[in-house]
Amino acid sequence: MLQFSASLWMVSLLLFGMTASPTHLAKPMHTREKTYVNPVYAKDFPDPHILAYDGKFYAYATESGRTGFQVMESDDLVNWTHRGIALEVAWSRVHYWAPEVVRHRGKFYMTYSALNPQTNRHDIGIAVADHPLGPFTHRAILARGDDNRVGVIDATIFFDRDRIAYLIYSEEEPRRIVMRRMAADLLSLQGETIELLRPDRDWERNVTEAPTMLYRNGIYHLFYSVGWFQSNKQDASYAVCHATSRSLRGPYVKSPEPLLKTVPGSVYGPGHQCLIALPGGEMWMAYHAWDSQNEPRYGSNPLGRTLRIDRLTWKGDTPQVDGPSVTPRPAPGIRRRR
Repeated sequence: MLQFSASLWMVSLLLFGMTASPTHLAKPMHTREKTYVNPVYAKDFPDPHILAYDGKFYAYATESGRTGFQVMESDDLVNWTHRGIALEVAWSRVHYWAPEVVRHRGKFYMTYSALNPQTNRHDIGIAVADHPLGPFTHRAILARGDDNRVGVIDATIFFDRDRIAYLIYSEEEPRRIVMRRMAADLLSLQGETIELLRPDRDWERNVTEAPTMLYRNGIYHLFYSVGWFQSNKQDASYAVCHATSRSLRGPYVKSPEPLLKTVPGSVYGPGHQCLIALPGGEMWMAYHAWDSQNEPRYGSNPLGRTLRIDRLTWKGDTPQVDGPSVTPRPAPGIRRRR
């Protein structure tokens, strides 16, 4: 924040031959509102998830050139420091995808997916650490891709109002978003698999993935992504969507249009969202997207899928996102602890 001190103001008055009075000094100087511009991290950081803990923010992402899950640290959601790798998986060497971290009973639990070399399908694992930066230690396989032609990915843990935990994740082929109850220690699943939704609109490109669940005002809000995460510009279909239900088990009614979608010539394939609620009441959506350089796919776009944030507001029970933005926006209102 740019602000003159009283002594500097006095010097300015004397230099210009003016006189100062207590009234002059009491008037507040014009201050410039803090802003940010997307991307907030202009390197490959796909499938982002952000955890707020102890006055800081920790961002996790799919692997990018290194065999492990990326982790970064920030004080303000805008300026990020890369902290390396939070987890390398002993049982797999490829397809380290979509980590998410929750705090539970004093520990940090990371869900993730990776390719099982024995079945050649994606499984969902869970790892535990004492600190958000890790190192995380693998503890269990939560869901196996044995019953799906490609596997299971994109897991998120949701604690319902009674504090019972559920694992919500995506089955790949055929595609659908499903849910199962978790054990109290979060290291196994129980009971039946419940389908929440599946792709049924042409522009979803037969994809529903990256679930995020939020309970608000008696309504369950399921945010999810659809479309192809990489493509040519004319086929850029990846987008963030939204559905609602009065019951966690559904049925879910999809909103008619995406919350975030491609802006031709500017932003391509925004998606794989997560939500961040700040103590002051603001809500933000973090997501990845391609910029306009070349084609929105690996081997063409030089940056990859970069980390972006935009403000999420509500019109009644309908969420609205101020994005995908590429021009200056008011920065998140971070309240510092005293």
